[in-house]
Amino acid sequence: MPSPILIAGAGIGGLAAALALQRHGFRVRLFERTATVGDVGAGIALGATASRSLYSLGLEEALTAVSDRPQASAAFDYRTGDVLGGAFARRNWSAADLVDVNMLHRADLFAVLRAAVDANDRDAIQLDSAVVGFEQTADDATILLADGRRFTGQALLGCDGLRSTVRTQMLGAGEPRKTGRVAYRFLVPIEDAAPFMGEWTAGIYVGSRVALARYMIRKGSVVNCVAFAHAPEIEDEDWSAQATRGELLALFEGWNANVVGLASCAPLERTARWALYDRDPLDVWTDGRVGLLGDSAHAVLPFLGFGAALAIEDAIVLGRAFATGAAPQAALKLYERARRDRANAILLESRRQGETFDAGPGGAPEIAAEDRESRKPYDALTAELPVAA
Repeated sequence: MPSPILIAGAGIGGLAAALALQRHGFRVRLFERTATVGDVGAGIALGATASRSLYSLGLEEALTAVSDRPQASAAFDYRTGDVLGGAFARRNWSAADLVDVNMLHRADLFAVLRAAVDANDRDAIQLDSAVVGFEQTADDATILLADGRRFTGQALLGCDGLRSTVRTQMLGAGEPRKTGRVAYRFLVPIEDAAPFMGEWTAGIYVGSRVALARYMIRKGSVVNCVAFAHAPEIEDEDWSAQATRGELLALFEGWNANVVGLASCAPLERTARWALYDRDPLDVWTDGRVGLLGDSAHAVLPFLGFGAALAIEDAIVLGRAFATGAAPQAALKLYERARRDRANAILLESRRQGETFDAGPGGAPEIAAEDRESRKPYDALTAELPVAA
């Protein structure tokens, strides 16, 4: 039996990569440092490219069961609540969008992905298995765990996030880029949020260097809220860090009553806060039988909502590259060449989108449509696998 493909990290990217490889007949072993597979309480919006990618893995029915469809949305002035135009123009979703976009709780997405991986192989996911390094030869790759265990496979994928152990060994430590921004996430039951929703079920309030976005998940029963602000003194990027309600309300002093009302409903516990970091684009994601995927390769800021989407696209293309029958080293290079330019372009576009939020209701100059990689048609199922660099 061929040796498995090893994966460091069971986040969205790692689970999607495992499932994509399983669908092409490969055995996988995922090593997750925590005792559970999951995420903090927060929502996630999967755009059409990510949703269609997951559908190709047989997940359409399961995703639909736990997702909400997009709601008509707008951007509002933070003081008056008036609808903004320009860079923040309102959006009414098309019929195609309604089919292919999924708004859901991250925990529900993790549950769908894990159930699918487990259904293929109950032994695929190894929990409490912190990766501390790797070794490779011309013939195989070996993952090294903190408890002394070693596992050998035909290739290793680093899906272990912003501070990836695999990336560090491959390319050197290098600190992530601190942005001075911070994100807050909290969930509000609709019965508490209803008085503060207005006529729009989704939208974003834009102030000067502070913004609050909201949309409904779990079949309209919960409002997912995420705020972005400048707070250079905050450096902890751990999603488990807690924010106080007072801290949140201080962000929105003088804001529209609907924003203040939503913030006042934030749970006393489970309001998460973390500093935002990204990394500069990489030209190389692979070394022999070892490769990077998701945030390990291209950690992006959240202003375009593309972090998870890029990792899911990576997973689909990676599976296709291995399915060509090429040797692992060659398959990883095919994957890298197919994904690098798009992922790096969106990484830089996410930075520029953050500048638009910083400029407040007046708006920064819009990014030209032809420069928006995030708006170009893309299909991970048919994207070219270039043979030459």
